Amino acid sequence: MSSPFEGPLPAPPRRHRAAGRRFLAALCTMLLVGSLTLVAYRAGEERAAADESALPADLAPLADLYERIQRDAVRVPDDDALLEGAIEGMLGTLDDPYAAYYGIEDFAAFNQLLDGQFSGVGIVVEEAPEGLTVASVLDGTPAADAGVEPGELIVSVDGKDVRDLPSEGIVGLITGEAGTDVTVGFSGGEAGPRELRMTRAEIALPDVDQRLLEDGLGYVQLLQFSQAAGDRVRDATEELVAQGARGIVLDLRGNPGGLLGEAVDVASVFVEDGLVVSVRSRQAEGELRPAAQEYTAQGDALEDLPLVVLVDEGSASASEIVAGAVQDLDRGEIVGQATFGKGTVQTVQVLRDGAGVKFTTAEYFTPSGDSIEGVGVIPDREVEDPDAQLAAAQEALRSLVAGAAA
Repeated sequence: MSSPFEGPLPAPPRRHRAAGRRFLAALCTMLLVGSLTLVAYRAGEERAAADESALPADLAPLADLYERIQRDAVRVPDDDALLEGAIEGMLGTLDDPYAAYYGIEDFAAFNQLLDGQFSGVGIVVEEAPEGLTVASVLDGTPAADAGVEPGELIVSVDGKDVRDLPSEGIVGLITGEAGTDVTVGFSGGEAGPRELRMTRAEIALPDVDQRLLEDGLGYVQLLQFSQAAGDRVRDATEELVAQGARGIVLDLRGNPGGLLGEAVDVASVFVEDGLVVSVRSRQAEGELRPAAQEYTAQGDALEDLPLVVLVDEGSASASEIVAGAVQDLDRGEIVGQATFGKGTVQTVQVLRDGAGVKFTTAEYFTPSGDSIEGVGVIPDREVEDPDAQLAAAQEALRSLVAGAAA
């Protein structure tokens, strides 16, 4: 079973700028949209069912150590802790910031998030140097009703200090069954240190926002590349065109990514034909395969409609696939900040006991063969001030509309 999320990578192109960005949590919007930054495939059920006798002989020292710890160690953790330590130790050797281990309960919750079936409090989070921070709060959610503010640092959950926990662990503590309560401690906001008790609820996830701007310009904001995102962007764009829109601003700011197929479908709303993205996985000898999979535009595009794509440092993964394709194929103008720089594909795999792991298994590349891993897509028109970005996008779009009409 596999669900491709997105994934690009070789030498940085001249229009891409190296940037040591803060590490956007691998599940940066997990409270809101699940782990859409993963660009992942779900796999491993078949491997999980493999015969244990197939284990390589090289693992004998691990079994030997396990027996010696059980026999001789003064302080012996339980078997689960020993197993988890061994797994995390192996993942830690991969030099892979997206590698992670999920216990059985955490993995079940993780899969619910991948399916978009979860409940929480409506907080969008991101990982900052000081810790897991509230990026935004969804309207009409428990967090909004409780007065949670962007910029607050999450420091505790149900009285437990979580500042040393990974983001996935904190998110796992906050999410839970709808109707149950959770108390989250915050600091660093204008309200000062505080604890807020909230009742978890099913979160209605927003996908697309659309409106007609001044001067006959259309605006479509895509918040995540979830199932059918391409159809929703197409519907919104065609509706705006029917209302008289002469061009479109596609706003991907803060969009953490999502399904690879939906990235291709969104690009196909505007790109008639041509390569959108290629994905390369590892060959047996450890080298990357040459363009193992190529994803092309699906046709039936609004190819003559002037287009500006608005991005920022929170635009990751599938967002970068779309922005990179539009830029490489000279289909429109990119405005805003350099994007996050997420160009790898992770595989989520089930272990024999029902736990799970994820780690990087492939890389993806823009149509010109460029990688954005760690560098991002550099806008054609850079605008660092978030408050000025939409106005700059409108200005760029007006120029494109005028050029098309000339």
